[in-house]
Amino acid sequence: MPLPRLIDLSHTIVDNMAQWPGDGQPLRLHRHSLHGESSHMSSGLELGCHVGTHIDAPLHFLAGEPGIDELPLDRFLGPAVVIRCGHSDQTRALGAELLDDLDLTDVDFVLFDTDWARHWGTDLYYERWSWLSPELATRLAEAQLKGVGLDTPSLDPYDAQTAHDICAPAGLINIENLTNLQAVPDRGFTLQVMPLKLDGTEASPVRALAMLET
Repeated sequence: MPLPRLIDLSHTIVDNMAQWPGDGQPLRLHRHSLHGESSHMSSGLELGCHVGTHIDAPLHFLAGEPGIDELPLDRFLGPAVVIRCGHSDQTRALGAELLDDLDLTDVDFVLFDTDWARHWGTDLYYERWSWLSPELATRLAEAQLKGVGLDTPSLDPYDAQTAHDICAPAGLINIENLTNLQAVPDRGFTLQVMPLKLDGTEASPVRALAMLET
């Protein structure tokens, strides 16, 4: 059986990379030792759970929900579709009309390609971005999905959590800071966003992959 073609949808984690404004812990990727006559390469990593391409579990905004390590593995894998939102540098709420005439039968994940990933690594990336309007978040929450993802820092604008509060009770996981969505088709692929098995946490960095049948 031929293996699926894999497309990486994750940002590379680098030392001291930018992250959500106000997160107190800087990211540190240490090289404790390098290759030498009497040494080998050894690295260390210090980071928060919401850095880079990551997922939020409902526990992030909804007390009493299971942690990342308690969710079944099939919650992080399934058929996905991409909605192309058009190129814009303006802050905007994505409207519910984006789902009009979209067949979500047998779809587990809806991903929004806003082309914001092109600003990754710049000051602009965490200053403004597109987010889910309450109307769009509500329709997604009612669609019996496993999750929703964007190529932006959050489902919500800064200092807001409306979309999170709508999606969490529906059991959706949120995939944030995706990239390379232009490389995948609108539908017909499987998304995989396996988290680290972290005890009782609400989020985890992931290696997000699109799996296309060859």
